[in-house]
Amino acid sequence: MEIDKSKIRIGTSGFSYEDWIGPVYPQGTKKEEMLAYYSGELGFNIVELNFTYYKQPTSIGMERMLNNVPEGFTFAVKAHESMTHKIRGGDSSFIRDEGAFETFLNGVAPLAERGRLKCVLAQFPMKFQRNRDTMDHIKWFADQLKTVRLVMEFRNQSWVSQSTFDLLKELGVGYCVVDEPDLPDLVPFTPVFTANPAYFRFHGRNLRWFNDSAAQRYNYLYNDSELRSVLEPITRVSAVAEETLVFFNNHFQGSAVKNAKMLKGLVGLP
Repeated sequence: MEIDKSKIRIGTSGFSYEDWIGPVYPQGTKKEEMLAYYSGELGFNIVELNFTYYKQPTSIGMERMLNNVPEGFTFAVKAHESMTHKIRGGDSSFIRDEGAFETFLNGVAPLAERGRLKCVLAQFPMKFQRNRDTMDHIKWFADQLKTVRLVMEFRNQSWVSQSTFDLLKELGVGYCVVDEPDLPDLVPFTPVFTANPAYFRFHGRNLRWFNDSAAQRYNYLYNDSELRSVLEPITRVSAVAEETLVFFNNHFQGSAVKNAKMLKGLVGLP
């Protein structure tokens, strides 16, 4: 099966890491200059915004980003932690902060209004396990973001289940295919398609995932053979999707950029 290059966009998870100065960006590059360099000199046409997990996006900030990228450059935006992580009360009941969703949607509105928002990525934590209550919460969550395309990433392997895939299809929500270390409890590489866009996220395969610091956890560079091994599943999934987004989150010292460029070369993208 031959891959349809027109349906695939490849980029990195985040772009403004300080340890990319030197390995990726020229010495002296300021943070406000990084996105223009990423979309210009590095030649990427999409990025996954991660800072929105820590800080709610604002319409002013998104407008500023649009002014720093060429026409046609697009974004995937990660949901804020108040939407995916800080969601349990002291009695373990769900905290359903509709205001947080409203703030988030207002923040990304400039991207959505100009057709530059590919989707929102909601990444749930390891402790978020599949059961009746969390499945119901997923339904509520999807309803809050029904005005945009939504993709969900799970960190607990209990979600790798046909019932999960069926529910996401029913909701019109994409399943984030993750590549991460082969360790107990982590989600295995499961290339399935539930809704557009198809979404792949490469975290690296650092076997010290649970022991290293947050930054070192993503200290991994995929080799040529490893990237070639994922071409077939990406091709298979992209064949049934309108569009396939691929992001590298192995951001330590710019490995994500190196691997994204390598995969673009293997796919045949400029």
